[in-house]
Amino acid sequence: MTQEEIISSTKTVVQGLETLRVEHHHVLNGLQTNSETANNACDTSTADLIEEKISLLKKSIETIELAMGEAQVIIA
Repeated sequence: MTQEEIISSTKTVVQGLETLRVEHHHVLNGLQTNSETANNACDTSTADLIEEKISLLKKSIETIELAMGEAQVIIA
């Protein structure tokens, strides 16, 4: 694999990661809205489950952003 092929493949991966990051943010925003609704309704078990999902999504977003940064280093 040539250097140009590696850079091209890495750019494709970055685009996919950006799409995934945006999708994760959309899901996160929806969950945060649901969390507020559950908290207002005093539905503790649902709120706890939503908060756990929010935490996992935030960690996933951080990992995606880290991978995007590393890919940018390869491209540079």
